Amino acid sequence: MNALRKKIETGMNERLKQREIEHNKLLQRYQNVKKELENQQNLERIKVEKSFTRPGTASFSRSQAMNQSKMSYSSSKMGNGKTGGLSGKHYPASKPSNQ
Repeated sequence: MNALRKKIETGMNERLKQREIEHNKLLQRYQNVKKELENQQNLERIKVEKSFTRPGTASFSRSQAMNQSKMSYSSSKMGNGKTGGLSGKHYPASKPSNQ
């Protein structure tokens, strides 16, 4: 009976160790992705701030600069930017469900 109990405990301990190892891997991956995103955002912020600190553009506020950056990013993702797109034509994302 003690041998069975010891075998069960050993198996549980091994599973707990594996679970902790997997948890640490996921946590490290999360921290790496988070850091990478923060770095990309900082680079984008610096780029936007530089583009609006040139002479003649000082009238833009930081919030306006960030809004413009967000708008250009979203329009480029949607294909409405200067590059790419669908020749200026607007197509619906999907057909209405009633047709």
